[in-house]
Amino acid sequence: MLSSEADKQIAGEGETLSLLKLVHAGILVSLIWKVRFYWFSLGVNEQYPLVDPFFPDFFRSQFVLVAAYAIATTCSALTIFIRAKRPLLLLGCGSVVGLSILCVHQNAYNDVTFLTCAWTSLWCLWLTTRLGESFQTLYPRAAWLSHVILSLIFLGGTIGKLTPGYWSGEVLHEIYFKGRDFWTYNLLRESMTEAGLREFATWHSRMVLVSESICAFLWLMPRKVASIVAMIVLCGIALTNNLSLFSVVTCLIGLSLVGLHDTKRTDSIPEAQQRKSRSG
Repeated sequence: MLSSEADKQIAGEGETLSLLKLVHAGILVSLIWKVRFYWFSLGVNEQYPLVDPFFPDFFRSQFVLVAAYAIATTCSALTIFIRAKRPLLLLGCGSVVGLSILCVHQNAYNDVTFLTCAWTSLWCLWLTTRLGESFQTLYPRAAWLSHVILSLIFLGGTIGKLTPGYWSGEVLHEIYFKGRDFWTYNLLRESMTEAGLREFATWHSRMVLVSESICAFLWLMPRKVASIVAMIVLCGIALTNNLSLFSVVTCLIGLSLVGLHDTKRTDSIPEAQQRKSRSG
């Protein structure tokens, strides 16, 4: 019995580590996806330096901007290859600190990629502090917390769109439908009249508001349903608007995958080992 419990704990810790590495991989992909635009913006900031007295010198420094990005990216990358709790805690703290700096830096605070990655890294750090706990009791809390974070982000997106311009579709029509060079909008412009395109923009904008409003309640939905809904909406955002948005949503997709984890595998490992030992 003792051996069975020990086997289950070892298997459970392995499952926890798998979730942790999966979500950190999502953060890493988001940050790498952002790198091209990030280096372009660095060049613009260097050529046309902006000085906002609201920010202290530390949070206007180009060196700090580069260092924070490098720290966050490196920490997420190293986490994928490490299993020991103490190094993982240090890397988790490094990731949170680097991304937090980017969220309040003069030249990065308005970039949603760093915001979504920062919230996701906080979840990862929380999970790291609980390595060694029983996976059966930890997993439901981890999945629910991931959905709470996703709900919070969707709620923020919804509140930001609660304007007459979004409800009427004018904002999306001006930004995307009229001239954005992307396959969905190119196809719509070729197949619809201007009046039809304007009406489509209205209903599309309202659909975005409704879907993001629904996702603000992921934390109340059944675990797997919430994860599937979140993944559909997140993938739809990038695939139908702009592939660059995968830098924003990939870390959140990783967070959504937590709720789809199969917990039956963990329970079956010790039972299989017990049957093997008895037959031997």
